[in-house]
Amino acid sequence: MMTGNFSGIRNNGTLPCPSDIKIPDDIGDLLKDYIESTTSLLDELEKTALLYESGRNRQENAATIRRILHKIKGESSMVGIEDISELCHQTEDAFEEMPEGKRGNMLLRFKDWVCAAIQKLTN
Repeated sequence: MMTGNFSGIRNNGTLPCPSDIKIPDDIGDLLKDYIESTTSLLDELEKTALLYESGRNRQENAATIRRILHKIKGESSMVGIEDISELCHQTEDAFEEMPEGKRGNMLLRFKDWVCAAIQKLTN
C-alpha cells in the first residue's frame, strides 16, 4: 500500500489531506482499540509538547515525546494504517533534526493531523 508524502512535517510544508487516509479492509475489531489508544497517546503528546516548549525538564520530556511517537508508529504499522506510521517516522526524524525552538509547533501540527485522520476513521 502506498503512503502519502509526509516530508512537509519537517518544514511546515504541505501534508496529504487527513481524510485521504487509507484504512485496511481487514482491520475489523482492532480499529476501536487503535483509536482509543492513539487518542490517549495524542493527549499525552500535546501535554508533553507544551511542557517541552516551556523548557522544564526538557530532556525528560523529549524522551517521552520520542516514546509516544514510536508507540503510535508501531501501533499504526501493526494495524496497517501506514499513513500515520509514515507521518510518525517523518516526525521522529524531524524532531531529532530541527532546532529545539521549532519542535513544539511541529509536534502540535502532527497531533492535529493525526486527530483529523482519527476523526475520519471514526466515521
